[in-house]
Amino acid sequence: MALITAPMLLPSILAAFFLSVTFSWDEFIIAFLLSRFDVTLPVEIWSLLRSGLNPKTNAIGSLVFLVSVAVLAVLEMTLFRRTKKS
Repeated sequence: MALITAPMLLPSILAAFFLSVTFSWDEFIIAFLLSRFDVTLPVEIWSLLRSGLNPKTNAIGSLVFLVSVAVLAVLEMTLFRRTKKS
């Protein structure tokens, strides 16, 4: 099943990825150029990335990401087994 659906979905996944990158970059440029003294979220993220983050913050962010991916994988496996039984 994955050998059939994955190649069919690949163009859509790539298109969604490139569109999200383009829109995100566009929002950052607009926020960076139009906000003189107001600090918006994209500008704040940019300044944090330029100045460097605390390693503890990077570790916590990585752990949160890994836990959310693990929870998602467990839920998907549980739902997959339920649908396979019926």
